[in-house]
Amino acid sequence: MPRSIWNGAVSFAGVDVPVKVFGATDPQGVQFRELHEPDEGEIAHRLVDDDGKEVDRKDVAKGFEVRSGRYVVLEDDEIKAASATKRKTLDVEHFVPREQIDPDVYDRPYYLAPPEGAEEAYAVLAAALKRTGRVGIGRVVLRSREQLAAVMEADGMLRMHTMRFADEIAAPRKSDRPTGAKKPDERMVKMAAQLVDGLTATFKHGKYRDTYRDRVLKLVKRKAKGEEIDTAPAKAPEPSDDLMAALEASLKGRKR
Repeated sequence: MPRSIWNGAVSFAGVDVPVKVFGATDPQGVQFRELHEPDEGEIAHRLVDDDGKEVDRKDVAKGFEVRSGRYVVLEDDEIKAASATKRKTLDVEHFVPREQIDPDVYDRPYYLAPPEGAEEAYAVLAAALKRTGRVGIGRVVLRSREQLAAVMEADGMLRMHTMRFADEIAAPRKSDRPTGAKKPDERMVKMAAQLVDGLTATFKHGKYRDTYRDRVLKLVKRKAKGEEIDTAPAKAPEPSDDLMAALEASLKGRKR
């Protein structure tokens, strides 16, 4: 069983529910190593100062730039002291309806598990969240940094998501917004909605594979066999000159 990364409690209204926190992600992306092309030796990244001299990691400090070229250096213990709480708790401030939370604010998921002796309190909180459809919103110090977090019920368990603060989500720029847009043609909207309905399905996470990873691994096998790889860039699709005709053709194709 993996080691927990944090042991503490979910705290609300004077009640503490002891929990252990475990990572809920297992990245499966393709990992590349940087090599020196002539001899395929691995390249190491080293710490150097402004003069190009190598620096020992024990001599590296953390500094905050207060003005150009002027830094305030902070020790790790001083940074930890900035954490508001002295208890290892996720302090729930409010419970909010789950559907009110924009998925964009979620950052990283974690599983919460009860330590021995805390199973009942854990089960009670999970059942209460499921019955009310609420999510607990609070703050937790994780990896030396206070973070906004949400606690929710998922398949009889408690799950925690760290969250982005409101000022961490950039507002769309004016240049990103469509300009000169007029009210869409109702007939085209109706046809587009029919196409949406035709592709509607129950969401099953497991059926969506990382096809990029599959293609890269296949490419590696072919390259290892000495096969030549086609590197022609993909062509970007051209916008439809006649959107109405494209919608009609797509609907006819789906009906067939």
